Amino acid sequence: MEQLSLEEARRRFGTGRRDPNGLLGVVGAGPKALATAAKSQVLRELGVQVPRVVVVEPHGVAANWTAVGGRTNGRPRLSTSPEKDLGFPYASDAYGPLTTEVNARMQQFGWAGYLVSRGEYATWVDSGRPSPRHSTWAAYLRWAADRMDFCLVRGAVCALEIAGDQWEVTVEGVGGDEAVLLLDQMMISGPGPHDGLLAGDATRSVEDFWRRGLDTDAPEPSVAVVGGGETAAAITEYLMHQHAGSTTVISPQPVVYSRGEGYFENALYSRPERWRELSEQDRRDVIARTDRGVFSPRAIEAITTDARVEHRQGTVISLRRDGGQTELVLSNPGRADRALRFDVVIDATGARPDWFLDLFGAVARKAVQRAVGDADDGARALERRIGEDLALEGVVPRLLLPTLAGYEQGPGFANLSSLGLLSDRVLGAARRVRAVATDPDPADGRETGAFDGQVRAAVSTAVLGGGEA
Repeated sequence: MEQLSLEEARRRFGTGRRDPNGLLGVVGAGPKALATAAKSQVLRELGVQVPRVVVVEPHGVAANWTAVGGRTNGRPRLSTSPEKDLGFPYASDAYGPLTTEVNARMQQFGWAGYLVSRGEYATWVDSGRPSPRHSTWAAYLRWAADRMDFCLVRGAVCALEIAGDQWEVTVEGVGGDEAVLLLDQMMISGPGPHDGLLAGDATRSVEDFWRRGLDTDAPEPSVAVVGGGETAAAITEYLMHQHAGSTTVISPQPVVYSRGEGYFENALYSRPERWRELSEQDRRDVIARTDRGVFSPRAIEAITTDARVEHRQGTVISLRRDGGQTELVLSNPGRADRALRFDVVIDATGARPDWFLDLFGAVARKAVQRAVGDADDGARALERRIGEDLALEGVVPRLLLPTLAGYEQGPGFANLSSLGLLSDRVLGAARRVRAVATDPDPADGRETGAFDGQVRAAVSTAVLGGGEA
């Protein structure tokens, strides 16, 4: 990993000069970015022409898995198996005779290798393969990053615009200075801002909670955690051990559902070949059961042992501070609205999935609007237009959106469940396009047809996204 200052990044990437094999820029040094960087390095070592990765990140590698990123204090446990690491499922099939070697070399960045390097592998296995804490997962990601060949630029992306056949990326440094980088393709891979859907003076944001705790004078405060996903689960489980008051989980579901983790559910994540055979409703049902608005079985088991934790169904339609407490009103179809009062309300509802549109300039916005047509259902309109290479179809220069690819391409691309396949889709597509560009008469015409119209965008790739948590 080569760390660059903002000025060094401006000199290298702000002129629009083309790298011979392209540049894959990543803003946000999370698992998706690192999985892509690792796969890029392995392929380049084997002589395959794929882009080199450039990461833009204000806080450092794996920041969102530590207190620095504001999404955790590092103490909650990972909700997925750590064996679903940067190369999982080690089933690359996009590289012909190099496939076996690619899979083997990716293991040097794996979870088991990290534990072996620390002399902890046997202990972890003998302990029953426990889920690591977020801080341990972050340490693994940093260990892997130190073994990769990519550039890290310290800064935050504050604007994105299309300028000709490139993306114009404005990066702000920690001191307030700015640099404009010119990149040929963009990939948005992070969860975006963590303000939540109820942001305001009457609620505590996730970042505020992890940094300041409950911050109340009440001796045994009543706490509401609004949200039904893993962020809410981590906060609820943490509260069980940190305060003596009651905790109420509030979500639209009739109960707190446990995430489905049987063989057949997991197989759709690791091997999504059958995914597109399912109907729209079936796909959304699978995602609802296995990913969105559910707690992990481990979290459910821990939380349900404490009688101070309960659940209330409903959607929060209003809230206000009153007499030192927060009063919120819950709405449920067919029932009268219900008002509840708590000492502290934590907003764990998550961010808008299409948050990145707020960064777009006028030209970029029009390009996205042309791609989705007249659809007015926000993120779902984008989801339906994600292609096999995880890019938004119809947008040039290329815009990759793996966090929205779950519905169309397979549920594992939106989270940590198939990072190896994600990097194959991004880099495999770029490799095939490049092959067509350099060989005007390929022996296999199927590649020309599969990527017709994308040759112009094949020179380099940029990836935008925050770290995943």
